[in-house]
Amino acid sequence: QTFSTPACRHRRCEIRARMGEEMEMPRCLPFNPGEINCALTLLCQMIGNIIAFIGATSMVMSTPYKDVAGIDEAQMNIFINDVIYSKIVTGMCGTMIFGNTYYAWMAYRMMKKEKTTNVCTLPYGINTPAAFAFIFGVIAKAAKEAAATGMSVEEGVLYAWRVGCVANLVSGFIATLCGFAGPLIVKVAPAASLMVALAGLGFTYLGIGQIIACFEVGHLGLLPLGVALITFFGDVKTSPLPAAVMVMVVGSLTGWLSFEGWPEGDPFPSGGTPEAVKESFSHFSFYFPSVLGPDSFKVIPAVLMKNLAVILPVALVGAVNTLVSVYAAHSAGDMYPIRECLIVDGLTTVVAALFGSPFGTCVYCGHPQFKQQGGKIYYSFLNCIGFCFLASTGLFAACNALIPPWGIAPIILFVGLAINQDAFNVVESRHIPAAIVGLFPQTADWILSIWPGAPESKPGLAAMSYGALVVCIIWTSMGIFLIDRRFVQAGIWAMVASCLAGLGLIHQAEADLTFKTYSGSATQPFGRSPAAFQLGYMTLALLFGVLRILQNCGCSRVPPERKEVDDNDAEKEAEEVAERCNERPQTRIFDAMMSNEIAAGYGEQEDSEGGESTDDGDVGRP
Repeated sequence: QTFSTPACRHRRCEIRARMGEEMEMPRCLPFNPGEINCALTLLCQMIGNIIAFIGATSMVMSTPYKDVAGIDEAQMNIFINDVIYSKIVTGMCGTMIFGNTYYAWMAYRMMKKEKTTNVCTLPYGINTPAAFAFIFGVIAKAAKEAAATGMSVEEGVLYAWRVGCVANLVSGFIATLCGFAGPLIVKVAPAASLMVALAGLGFTYLGIGQIIACFEVGHLGLLPLGVALITFFGDVKTSPLPAAVMVMVVGSLTGWLSFEGWPEGDPFPSGGTPEAVKESFSHFSFYFPSVLGPDSFKVIPAVLMKNLAVILPVALVGAVNTLVSVYAAHSAGDMYPIRECLIVDGLTTVVAALFGSPFGTCVYCGHPQFKQQGGKIYYSFLNCIGFCFLASTGLFAACNALIPPWGIAPIILFVGLAINQDAFNVVESRHIPAAIVGLFPQTADWILSIWPGAPESKPGLAAMSYGALVVCIIWTSMGIFLIDRRFVQAGIWAMVASCLAGLGLIHQAEADLTFKTYSGSATQPFGRSPAAFQLGYMTLALLFGVLRILQNCGCSRVPPERKEVDDNDAEKEAEEVAERCNERPQTRIFDAMMSNEIAAGYGEQEDSEGGESTDDGDVGRP
């Protein structure tokens, strides 16, 4: 079912009239040189993501075993790399082929229906924030559990991989169910709270975590970071290369010309030396995806119980992100069916999990920019072919040896910035305090991932980080409703949080349905027990109930509630959320990232108040 209001249809006709598109469908689709530019940009982003995922996955799988006596670290790293390249990375090939082919078919259907070739395929790839959430929130936890229970390195690594795949499988099923709801998913929670949860991942793992990589080697990492700044924000052309490719090139040059290799000071560098490159080609082979065995499905209940606080919000947030991305395509005149795109996104994640990858997939932001650059269908297949070739041959290892971390980090950093920009575009200005509070739990979770001793030395930090995505949604939602003085809704969220806290799904390292540690234990005082947090949220609900009573009684100290959106009109709310995300003046991060030329209208004064843009400005940007 295509979500197409009269305003959307008028918008589509207006855009197509301005573009002067052809109304006759040719027998063979013409190839536009812009397809190559779009494919290169998308492939470079995918390469950067995969390299970052490889490093993070290797780290979380190996760290629990480094202090175990009798472990041969060299052999352990070889085995982990074999699992990564032969199972995880290769497992993405199946879903990349399925997803890119399906979305290209959707574009072709639209071309035939509208009798025009001026249609751009939805950009598609790995869900970067969700992948980092699964690496540090699911795989890392499983690896620690395996080491603590005495599993060998081989058993522990395979166990962590299997748990990650099963969690991804469940997430995909949930996302598919969300797809049938369509725009109604914005009624699960305030859309701003879901977007802020995504922004938290962008701010930490895609933001702080990446900029740190540049500052670890100040004499090498600052130059590519500066190049990213002047190309993404400074209106500097990098023709004939896209800006993202230029950042990689500059980062690689600084790394190789230093003659030091990376990591700096490591006696056995993983890149930057001829020996490291030669070693990377030892992974060259032809890998075939491995399908999850039946034993994996038996652990679904256990995995779901231990990781529900990560799986559920990742699925919901991913669905909202796809919803916004598809609405962006609508603003460019490509009226893709909302529900079909959401369902396909969930199914592609299921396919990825079944073929052995713990990384989900989604529709990317930036469709209007790809269309502006001349992308139609071919760029999607070019990206798919390039990715599958690198993944199925193990050549991502060579990419890892040729491109230093600081050559990749600025690109991922600016993806994180774009995610935060979209999220705060959705947030109403009066709700910004609630959105900022919503960033704190994910920040705490990121600190915990790099500071293993935090749970003992900073228990409050640990409590805030457990179930960070859910805690973010809860507190952002409560904050939004409190700012609008909608105390009933805030009280409902407080009661939901109370139930989750009582079950140990938030603020606890593990859920405890037996309630053995409900009121604390020998190592956990009552103040940090599930009972304490449940009681705390119940007192909040009681406070909100009292305020609601005073509000109904006309108390002058409690103003009436503010209500601007009809609670029963999900489609209207979804449309307004997407409009705020896609129509407000942007800094054009994606415009600069995907273009080797100045973005149309870049630098022009649109509105001194930062308000609405003109119609002419809307045509050339999201």
